[in-house]
Formats: sequence, C-alpha cells, structure tokens
Amino acid sequence: ALFSPDGKYIVTAAEDNISKLWSVDLGGYVHTLSGHTDWVNSALFSPNGKYIVTASNDNTAKLWSIDSGECVHTFTGHGRWVNSALFSPNGKYIVTAAYDNTAKLWSVDSGECVYTFIGHGSWVNSALFSPDGKYVVTASNDCTSKLWSVDSGECLHTFTRYGSRVNSALFSPDGKYIVTAAEDNI
Repeated sequence: ALFSPDGKYIVTAAEDNISKLWSVDLGGYVHTLSGHTDWVNSALFSPNGKYIVTASNDNTAKLWSIDSGECVHTFTGHGRWVNSALFSPNGKYIVTAAYDNTAKLWSVDSGECVYTFIGHGSWVNSALFSPDGKYVVTASNDCTSKLWSVDSGECLHTFTRYGSRVNSALFSPDGKYIVTAAEDNI
C-alpha cells in the first residue's frame, strides 16, 4: 500500500487481479480498479497525484484516473509478466520492467510505447528513472544492470560485476551514483 503525494489516498495491489483506491479521510475505498486478468504486482501514484499506474502478470500495465477510477490507457506489448511500472519525475513517462527480458518507456499522454529497452538476456526485475528523468537503470536476472537514455532509448553502459541475478538498481538522490542489489553475497 502506498500514499498519494497529498496523503489523501492509499492504493493497494493484490493477487485478486484488482487494485483499490482508499480514502484516508473516509476510511473506506473510493474506487475498485478492475480490468487486469491476472495478479496486480504494483500500483503507484503519479507525481501530480492525478493517476495510478498498475503492473500485472497479464503482461500489461494500466493507467487509471483517480477522479473517475476509469482506465485511461492499457499499455500492451510485453510478452510476459510486467513486474513494475513507475512514473518519471515529471510524470510524462512510465517505465515498465517485464519477464520478457525488456523494459519499455511509455507516453502518459498518448499511451504509446516510446522505446523498448532491449539488451538483457533474462528477466528485467526493476526499472527506475534518475532524479532528473533523463536516464533509466534496469536490473536483470542476466547478472547485469544497464543504464539507458530516455532521449534516445540507447544503452549507455552495462554494469557486469555480479555473480548472480540483480534484483534492483537505483540512483542516489543527486543522480551521480547507482547502487545495485544482487544475490552474490557481496
């Protein structure tokens, strides 16, 4: 469960194929976000608090309106489960990470895929934006993490000093460093 940026709402994701938007003030749910056909792996608010993005084992992500509870876009194109979906800091893009060995960059306005980040040899466990929104870092079961350009979709660097899968990678608050978590006991 996560709070909205203004602290008025909470969103939950569940294995019953739905997410729920809860009101903190009312103490009950406001909308049931139904439309996925398999488990919902994550649900997150947009930076402006107007939308929620969900990621599902049905190979899709969905963008939902907080006001209406309706699905605005369904992001289709992944060949396997979508592990996570996250907004860029400015809220213009969403990045998805999936078990089809790719991450994808999507336009919030159009719902179209802008880039497919291709280059991992196994599942992409996570994909995160840099604080300035110019880069995406991915972590994969192929024992690497990669740095990607949001402007061009190109892989700028591959980090390979791991002996096992990389579960996550994230940027420092100033965006100058990347920290990774791998199952290599280091």
